[in-house]
Amino acid sequence: MFSSLSRREQDVVLIGSVAIIVFILIQFILLPTIDKRQSFINKVNAKKDALKQMVELQSHYQEIQSSVMAEKILVMKRDKLFTLFSFLDRLAQESNVKDNVSYMKPFKRQSEDSEVTFSSVKVKLDEVVIRQVVDFIYKIESSENLVYISSLSLSRTGENGQLSAIIEAETIVAPEN
Repeated sequence: MFSSLSRREQDVVLIGSVAIIVFILIQFILLPTIDKRQSFINKVNAKKDALKQMVELQSHYQEIQSSVMAEKILVMKRDKLFTLFSFLDRLAQESNVKDNVSYMKPFKRQSEDSEVTFSSVKVKLDEVVIRQVVDFIYKIESSENLVYISSLSLSRTGENGQLSAIIEAETIVAPEN
């Protein structure tokens, strides 16, 4: 059958056949291989990014764990008779704002996401100047008893720059053994 065609027709059939075979090879073998390779490269890059993020998160987690351990050690080193209320009372005396204390309300709360208990005291100071408030806050925050200010509200109460301050201080309660 192929021999009955002229040389020119045979060349056209041969070229057409080669073109069809090349097309089939490209369409069904080469292109899917390239697509799969690109898909594989994308998956590898995604896994590398995920691994990098996991390493960063692990590092961050370890920093938090070491910070938590340091805080636990500080809490455990604190005097067994330490109470936030008496601590703030003593600091108010040292800061010369004891006479300006309107009230001190202690309360405790349990952390929502852990078994940690927090002791808080809300202190209201009346007719104080900003320097007294700053001194009181500085003594609270700079102590080694792990006490920090969780809330602060200031309002002007009169002339001569007098203020009313509501300060809420908080600390972790040492677990009872």
